[in-house]
Amino acid sequence: MAGTNYLQFEIQYASIVLIWYDWILMLPLEIKYIWGSRIRISTVIYILCHYALPANVLYLLAISKVLKQSCNIWYKVIGCLSVLGRAAIIFSFVARAYAVWGRNRIVFLYLATIGIICVGLDIAHIPGLKCVSSSTIQIANDLLSILMVIFEFSSAILVSVRCIQVFKERSRSQSDDSTMTFWDLTFQQGIVYFSFISVLTMAAVILNFRTPAGFYQRLLNALTLPVSGLLTSRFILHLRKCEYELSASESRSAVASANTAHSESILSTIFEPEWDPVEVNSL
Repeated sequence: MAGTNYLQFEIQYASIVLIWYDWILMLPLEIKYIWGSRIRISTVIYILCHYALPANVLYLLAISKVLKQSCNIWYKVIGCLSVLGRAAIIFSFVARAYAVWGRNRIVFLYLATIGIICVGLDIAHIPGLKCVSSSTIQIANDLLSILMVIFEFSSAILVSVRCIQVFKERSRSQSDDSTMTFWDLTFQQGIVYFSFISVLTMAAVILNFRTPAGFYQRLLNALTLPVSGLLTSRFILHLRKCEYELSASESRSAVASANTAHSESILSTIFEPEWDPVEVNSL
């Protein structure tokens, strides 16, 4: 029991330190590109993804038995905060795939359907959350862990395939326009996210089905959602920087301006989505 408690606290402390480190590291860019520009949908998504510390602190207080009799209630509050963070991450994934595929309706419906089900399952398991043992609504948690893996794999594959298509088109045309910055960034951040989070989510699924109910089933929860949120917020921040640089290059030439407008239309779909389909070939 002592070893279990030690591991539980160490993982939670590591999660909080990671969040603080990322806050400090990204603060200059955040001030310039997030708070220095007008509030948009992506601003709200960024806040929900990046500022996950309250949920982690509440969870630390819960396992420290500071909350005592109200522990079960606070666990449900933590669950509500987690739902908001997960919903923001899912929204950003859907918007990114939707944008790079030229507002393709099939891509949107596929990812949005899985995403909505995931958020619904996340909400459904909140009433069963408690300090001791696992949720009393375990089926919702089991389905959520499986569907999140499917969602993340699907999003990674869709975005990677589209990026590779664009890279091939650029290679054949020997074009060196400003849109490459956006596509390189999208592909790079997608690979970084998938490399880290896929390992954690797969491990979480295995623990969920192979370990007894209780702490070990929730072992990686302190890392999976916060790390996912941090990587998603970093992607939004780098996109804001990319948008800023593209806007600054508008006056260079007529060709550059056209390419810049092309990139900005993709970025605006991510930042402020308009859910009307257009042809993929128009991208």
